[in-house]
Amino acid sequence: MQDSSFATVACAVSGVFEEGFVPVLVSLFISFSVWGLDPLVDFAADGRAEVQKQESLDFSSSEVFGRTRLDERRNVKEQCVVRGQSVSNDASPVVYDSPFQLFFEDPAVKGLIEELNPFALVVLKTLPNYYDPFGWQMQTGSTGPQEFRLGWTTYNEAVVLPAAKTFGTTGTMKMIEWNSNLKYSNLIAPGVLFNGTFWFDAHWWDGPSGVALPGQVDQISTDLELGLFNEGPLSAQIAFHPQVVESYDERLDKNAFNFDGRAIATYRMSPEWSFVGGVAIWDRVDTMIVPHVGAIWSPNNRWEFRALFPNSRISYFMGNWAGVDWWFYGHYEYSSEAWQSKVAQVPSSDRIQLTDQRLSLGLRCDQGRYSFFAEAGYAFDRHIQFSGSTPAFDLQDAALVTCGLRY
Repeated sequence: MQDSSFATVACAVSGVFEEGFVPVLVSLFISFSVWGLDPLVDFAADGRAEVQKQESLDFSSSEVFGRTRLDERRNVKEQCVVRGQSVSNDASPVVYDSPFQLFFEDPAVKGLIEELNPFALVVLKTLPNYYDPFGWQMQTGSTGPQEFRLGWTTYNEAVVLPAAKTFGTTGTMKMIEWNSNLKYSNLIAPGVLFNGTFWFDAHWWDGPSGVALPGQVDQISTDLELGLFNEGPLSAQIAFHPQVVESYDERLDKNAFNFDGRAIATYRMSPEWSFVGGVAIWDRVDTMIVPHVGAIWSPNNRWEFRALFPNSRISYFMGNWAGVDWWFYGHYEYSSEAWQSKVAQVPSSDRIQLTDQRLSLGLRCDQGRYSFFAEAGYAFDRHIQFSGSTPAFDLQDAALVTCGLRY
């Protein structure tokens, strides 16, 4: 599996070094790490791992995703020594030598450093009763959703779309994407979850010959979300997502800022059925009102059907082999992005909007805190338009390849 981490980032290495963009290299660097601890492990004060066992269910452990040894972890507590865990009995008060030491001892800062340190022993905490219908978790039948990860997580993804013919201008256009984020999740009150996500997305373009587009456009953004939930069937997310979107060709102006927002509610009618309703505002060349609606069906302990717009997924849990959970899935996504840029024929700043739809098949494996995935798919209904006088054009359908990791 460690070889997979090198294969993951190989998809975009050539493009990264050609552009020499330091933030992408930093994002690439932090994506390397070692295997982590079981996210269902909590640590007692004596430095030993305290595992909460759960009562056995009527299906084998190979049918339980994200919960290896599920039939061993309820009602009974077991003590086991954590590898490399050192325990100090020194009860003397902590004295900080400088403000810098005080800063680095802050729980959020210390947690970030530990999570990104490949050699640190980290305590991973999860929230079992929270489910994001458009998020990373999966759920099947009576097992419920995978636990929601608290603390710091990072995500890196490379996407390649080969050269495609253009309609409305001349030439072809090739695209390479690098999408990454750093996320912090924490309970700030009973039933209130805060998710703060820092995004960095880079797009490299080659062509078309008929329109002198920039070679690179980037998005730097912060997604601020409140998740609301209780012991009942209702939950919700409210979020604000301001973005800086530009190509470094012009001074920042109104075209360089997108202000998105969303409000989504989920009603879980039964363990098998959930219904989602909400709306998002996407600030693009055209302000878009995008419904976030649909249903989620989990008929058994293998399948999850997310019939949602603008992001759907059908997942099949293949089993747990050698301590790794394996999923096969199909994915649909409708997306629209916009950036400030200077088109060579236009003397002033312009705004570019790219809209497309994507279908893909993927394979994902989860091991502890790590998830690796690879997808092959198809992009269609591809349109590029401008806020200025540059004529819009379309792109031919194209294959796409995606690979990445989350931890």
